[in-house]
Amino acid sequence: MLSIVPFGKLPSGTPIYEYVLITHRAQVGILGFGATLQSVRVPDRQGEIDDLLLGFDSIDGYLGDPACFGATVGPVANRTDRAEVTLGGRFYHLPRNDGPDQRNNNHTSFEHGLHKRVWQLERHGDDYVLLTCAMADGELGLPGNRTFRAMFRLEDTTADATRLTIRYSCSTDAPTYVNMTNHSYLNLAGHACDTVDDELLTVQADDYLPLREDHVSQGVLSPVAGTPFDFREPKPVGQRTQQPDQQLERGRGYDHCLAIRGWEADAEPRPAAHVTDARSGRTMDLLVTTPGMHLYTGNWLDDVGAKDGVTYRPHSGMALEPEFYPDCCHHDMWPQPVCTPEHPYRQTIVYRFGVQE
Repeated sequence: MLSIVPFGKLPSGTPIYEYVLITHRAQVGILGFGATLQSVRVPDRQGEIDDLLLGFDSIDGYLGDPACFGATVGPVANRTDRAEVTLGGRFYHLPRNDGPDQRNNNHTSFEHGLHKRVWQLERHGDDYVLLTCAMADGELGLPGNRTFRAMFRLEDTTADATRLTIRYSCSTDAPTYVNMTNHSYLNLAGHACDTVDDELLTVQADDYLPLREDHVSQGVLSPVAGTPFDFREPKPVGQRTQQPDQQLERGRGYDHCLAIRGWEADAEPRPAAHVTDARSGRTMDLLVTTPGMHLYTGNWLDDVGAKDGVTYRPHSGMALEPEFYPDCCHHDMWPQPVCTPEHPYRQTIVYRFGVQE
């Protein structure tokens, strides 16, 4: 079932709506502002429903939010060296908004990126909504008249499991560069429940991407073996965040992309991560079509009066962001998210929520 409800107005007076998808066991809210996941409500082992998603109760919180809670981020997610994209032998310049002297780029634009725009409802059904957002040729520094789409679908797959699918796409009239992601912060015990440090995380990654001092990728894949980034077997998220490690010090914790095994272009979603919360019994499986997944444990969160009046602090939630490798445009040996009229950008994210006894 789909319910459409008002979620406030922008300062310009533009109304924002929340699209609420409802099944027998779950409920998900999606905002027309930023194609943002506002809530994910699923039961624990006792059948008690809680909202797992960090965020805000009003549009005002999302307007000034630097943490990108639940947002659709793009056209270029993560950090780009020198705020410069190379495409077809030419250089295109993104806004400079990150790093020393603001010389790099992060998430394209914190003021005008996809997560700060009003998306239009293109169509909907009982179990899905399809939102769309357009950008003109040259807007935010990239070529092509582009149309971005975000489809959200919610389905109960069994009596005790629910699947949330996000399908991102972009069509263009000229070759362009697209690397979208969803930036939801999840806490399987509930968004107001302390930290995610005790949640068990498994990641299907043998390598990760170490960072330079300015948080841009070093441009290499390094083995996770023998490092705090080895989640090939289940480990508590916060178990090793305090141990001496240069990479953890640079990110103030986990703020790194992991290379998910088995990437193939245009393939079906494959397993990337599994999370278990012993307190609630909730579990989540993440399946992706992208080469990488960025692990961020909210190391800079400081949000007073957020959803339900809660204050979010570092590690209140964790973001698992499917993406092409950060700054991949400067590293030809990595997969490239080039979008053309003949080959539109299409990527899929699947969250499977369940419970264990």
